[in-house]
Amino acid sequence: MHVKTGISAAATAVLLLSSTSAFAVDAQAFSERLKAVTAEQEIPLSFASAEAEGEDVILKDVSFGEYGDVGDLTFENVSGSTPEGWTVERLALPEIDKTEDGNRAQVSGVSFEGIMLAGTDEANTPAAMKFSKLFFDKATVASIDLGKDGTSVFTLTDASMENEITDGGAFSTDFNVDGFTADLTAGDSPETTQAIRDVGYDSISGSMTGSANWEPDSGLLELDPFEISVDDAGDLSFTYAISGYTPAFMESLQQLQAQMESNPDNQQATGMAVMGLISQLSLNSADITFTDDSLTGKLLDYYADKNGQSRAELVQNLTAMLPPVLGYLQNPEFQQEVTDAVTAFLDDPQALSISIAPDNPVAATQIMGAAMGAPQTLPKVLSLSVGANDANAE
Repeated sequence: MHVKTGISAAATAVLLLSSTSAFAVDAQAFSERLKAVTAEQEIPLSFASAEAEGEDVILKDVSFGEYGDVGDLTFENVSGSTPEGWTVERLALPEIDKTEDGNRAQVSGVSFEGIMLAGTDEANTPAAMKFSKLFFDKATVASIDLGKDGTSVFTLTDASMENEITDGGAFSTDFNVDGFTADLTAGDSPETTQAIRDVGYDSISGSMTGSANWEPDSGLLELDPFEISVDDAGDLSFTYAISGYTPAFMESLQQLQAQMESNPDNQQATGMAVMGLISQLSLNSADITFTDDSLTGKLLDYYADKNGQSRAELVQNLTAMLPPVLGYLQNPEFQQEVTDAVTAFLDDPQALSISIAPDNPVAATQIMGAAMGAPQTLPKVLSLSVGANDANAE
């Protein structure tokens, strides 16, 4: 009985081992495809060997060239094939702590989820991956700390990026940085350091967030919005939408870049090619808004004191400069709009915005033509407006 039990146990073990081996991922094929894809992205990847442990692939002694060595990397739950493409459930990078010439970089908590490597069979590749064969659903960074001569000069905490390719082929991305700090006095110029201190900023801290979307079929590319918030300074928001950014446009752009690298002296042909590409793009909308949180007042006080003036006198001098500067537009109505907005903002810094909102997309060539031939028509062509301290500037 014991003999039968032992034989049965041994048979079970052999079966399990053979099953594990049968379903083990092809580490060599995966690693070769990974290396090919990263090379296309100009990421120098090398490693000593690739090993499979069940569905995981372990790359030994990984190096990213001049970016440094990272040791072993474990790609979790790898599946797929080189023709069809590969997927990786998760990759966590080891902590980085590098010091060179007094500069120290510490990075921790870096991970990627939902990694996709496009296959060689492009018929099954989503349009959004045809020009970047490396994709991931989510990336996180717990912290980055950059130091110089023993002093921290920049830190970043809790950064993340989430991407999605929809069933319709559209690509969207959202990113967020919960916090960052920067030492503004770490530069090599004592004069600049003193000026920064006089304004009132030895260091700054804040956060960033952004969202973008690309629809390959229509060529619509949107950034809505990118926002950076700096404590006790202000918030900057930027949005835009352009059309014509299709896969065909991107392919032409890549071909042009290759031609420029191979024949940098043929500037005339390059210029014509660039104009041809630009003619395919149109501007749908754009907006940039700055919402003040004491930065403007600090700068005005600093320069007023430096010039031996009151803040009111400095503001009066600055606004008096606007009509001559804007005179080249030959558009008195728009010139007055800008002057009124800037004057209102400098008198009472709240928010200042520049918006472009045409009824229909405006071709890039039309914008360039107006700028060179009839600059006074630009505000009307673009439906350009400038506002301050009201709902249109927030």
